[in-house]
Amino acid sequence: MKSVDSVLLSPTGEIIEETVSPWQQTYIDETMKVVHVNDNSKSSDLYMHYCGMSQCEPDHSFGPAMRDHFVIHYIIGGEGVLTIGDKKYHLTKNQGFLLCPNMVSQYKADHDNPWEYVWVGFNGLNAQIYLNQASLNANNPVFTYDKDDTVKSCLLEMVNTYDAYKYATNLKLQSLLYLLLSELVENATLKSPIEHMPLQYRYIQKAISYIQMNYMEDTLSVTGLSDYVGLDRSYLCSIFKKYLNSSPQSYISQYRINRACELLKNTSYSISDVSRMIGYKDPVVFQKFFKKITGMPPSRYRKEA
Repeated sequence: MKSVDSVLLSPTGEIIEETVSPWQQTYIDETMKVVHVNDNSKSSDLYMHYCGMSQCEPDHSFGPAMRDHFVIHYIIGGEGVLTIGDKKYHLTKNQGFLLCPNMVSQYKADHDNPWEYVWVGFNGLNAQIYLNQASLNANNPVFTYDKDDTVKSCLLEMVNTYDAYKYATNLKLQSLLYLLLSELVENATLKSPIEHMPLQYRYIQKAISYIQMNYMEDTLSVTGLSDYVGLDRSYLCSIFKKYLNSSPQSYISQYRINRACELLKNTSYSISDVSRMIGYKDPVVFQKFFKKITGMPPSRYRKEA
């Protein structure tokens, strides 16, 4: 099953090139280093596709392009221009930008002072909610982080992890991704201390905590979830869509499948046992749904994981 990382578009919107992430590969030349992560199983709530760094040539540009995941770029020197739709952002050192899934963007290095940046591509069940906490979204894609070198060091460490770690590479990369997002959340809060967490967002957090504690129960339902949170079902669905771009039922289903993926990869429990452990009484129903979500049956997933 092919996993497309990005799509390069012509000015008329036609697909020129699809970039497919290798299972594991590092590409290095004088100006660029890219590391593709070898675990794109989507088995966690936050996971990395790739990371890299680049010293761009004058006027070097990329796009227009769109992706099926999030990408954060952070500028460590020079300057350039990001274009999203009809908006242009002139960015320089200590600034960064977020590219959102299915959003067409283009960015270009300055002619006289081309930028150098580091980047990370990622996704996951909770990726968007962490970005919301950092006040980053399609309408507000730019941030400034200039209090210290933590973000820069974090991203550079991602790029060098494959050289430094042999057995715990993915675990280290995931920890660095959490660290990066935590710094961006803290930075956003410090810059806008008057802005408190929206009440809707607190409802979302309460709902997610309930799902995480009860996903193994076959009685878990959207109605029960809305009763626990204390909201009308349709209103809960609307704020899930707003903050997570998902319905509560889809979130529950994906969360269960994520847990199933982890059990299949890391334990020897039978498929029937895994089915019951994530809230499916009927293993046949579980196997059909697992294949629908992941594109393969659980038995094959376990062999290939």
